[in-house]
Amino acid sequence: MDVIEAIQTRISTRAFTDEQISKEAIQEILDIARYSPSSSNLQPWKTIVVTGDEKKAITDLALQTLMANPAGEDDEYPIYPKDLPQQYQERRAGVGKAMYELMGIERDDAAARQGWMLENFNFYGAPAAIFFTIDRVHGRNQWASLGMFMQTVCLVAEAKGYGTCMQEIWAMVRKTLHSHLQLSDNEVIYAGMALGVPDKTKAVNTLRTERESVDDFATFIGF
Repeated sequence: MDVIEAIQTRISTRAFTDEQISKEAIQEILDIARYSPSSSNLQPWKTIVVTGDEKKAITDLALQTLMANPAGEDDEYPIYPKDLPQQYQERRAGVGKAMYELMGIERDDAAARQGWMLENFNFYGAPAAIFFTIDRVHGRNQWASLGMFMQTVCLVAEAKGYGTCMQEIWAMVRKTLHSHLQLSDNEVIYAGMALGVPDKTKAVNTLRTERESVDDFATFIGF
């Protein structure tokens, strides 16, 4: 698989098989991904890879935290801006609508929608998960480097036959997770990532989001 195919076939995988992924396989993915672009070669990223009992413990902790506080913990790094412009709200809503339709979940079925949302914290059944952290000292440029690193991890995993799902939703329990993982005060958890073999029999894994055309977002000057 070349890089163009990996980019075009990668999706947010939300259903995984029971097939395990070895430590060696994950190490290889990260070993390749470390060549991701990095401003001034700061390489601001760190990763925490979990599986087995530790992954389950984190899932249980997250669900307990949200049971006590369904709105999630107050956070200095919100997932979305408070006043998200309408065009972005529409794109976000469109993804949810398409996904629930694929899964046969009705718009007014609040219990089913809530249950599916909570599956995020079970990593959608993936056998392994990666948390990405960054030192609080870093600014926007370094956060961009972290994002590029995450994208590279996804593309390498795709080329190796694995599926991934980036999960910013872990911000809802970021403080509790930070304490559980015994991180330093300066280390910030940005997001999680589910990792495993995609279950291609599940309808949710046929979801491909619509993207704007090049004419809608690109300006060419001097051509």
